[in-house]
Amino acid sequence: MALPYKIATLLYCFNAADEPLLLLRKQEPNRDLWSPCGGKLHMADGESPYACACREAAEELGVKLQPQDLHLTGIVSEHGYEGHAHWLMFLFEVKPKLTALPPPHREGEFAFFPPTEIASLKIPRTDAEMIWPLFWKHRGGFFSAHCRCLPDGKNEWSIEEGEDIPAIVPHPDISDEVPAPPIIDLQSDHYFMGEALRQAARAYEAAETPIGAVIVREGRIIARAFNQVELLKDATAHAEMLAITQAEETTGDWRLTGCTLYVTKEPCAMCAGGIVHSRIPRVVYGAGDPKGGGAGGAVNLLQFPTFNHKCDITRGVREPECRTLLQTFFAEQRKTARGITPTIRP
Repeated sequence: MALPYKIATLLYCFNAADEPLLLLRKQEPNRDLWSPCGGKLHMADGESPYACACREAAEELGVKLQPQDLHLTGIVSEHGYEGHAHWLMFLFEVKPKLTALPPPHREGEFAFFPPTEIASLKIPRTDAEMIWPLFWKHRGGFFSAHCRCLPDGKNEWSIEEGEDIPAIVPHPDISDEVPAPPIIDLQSDHYFMGEALRQAARAYEAAETPIGAVIVREGRIIARAFNQVELLKDATAHAEMLAITQAEETTGDWRLTGCTLYVTKEPCAMCAGGIVHSRIPRVVYGAGDPKGGGAGGAVNLLQFPTFNHKCDITRGVREPECRTLLQTFFAEQRKTARGITPTIRP
């Protein structure tokens, strides 16, 4: 089936401290992810990329720009992004520094971030893999890159043109050199727990206990799931159990050797049993559960002395985020039970 081709501009804006401005998007694509502001060209009107960038700056930032205020840093094409469309994106750096944080917009809310914090944010996968690293490398120059988004979740990248600028880019508190741009480690526990948190957020929106899980083999996510007990009317439909079933279907084997399971909350006794029986060698979780956890909180079934399989356990990865999501959810549930209209989660 032919996919539509969409053209967009992205605006890379900075404040006086050289911190990039990012938008927490409320709309698809990239809903609930941080990315530069911008939008689609008015193709029916024959709008140019520069005109689109100036229009988006006025609409989203309240800033009036002229084409000479923009530097075209990169062009990125994405083939089959999320299986919905092909994208052609023009990446513009806005030369004038922003003097204030733009107010919230219908597209989302804005924030400035130090460059070194971008790696810890929830950002689009293609941004994490290549777009941000390429932007930092070629900032002030130019690059062109193409990404082929494959159905299995992998991306194949090709750099079609790259021109570095030899001058040092100014950076706060650094007078003589610029550190290497922040590279996001796509094999790290931090990154994969972020993917589990994205699943947990889906559970939250579905009014399910916000727990998410992913299973990784050889650096690739082979299963994603979130709690669906109420949706499926199934007491066993925990994120871990659903992810295990997905992974078994993907691999064609009930033995999930060589896999790591990431889950936002310590597995319960039921899920710990499923993990042991499916031979998963490593489990990484965020928030502990001292009352009902099956990985050391209440009982440690993942390393039970008489069992014929034991798991390595890594605890507390992105624990504050995992715990806050759970606490916020249950606080809202208590308000609802008392007849109080809950607030909307930001």
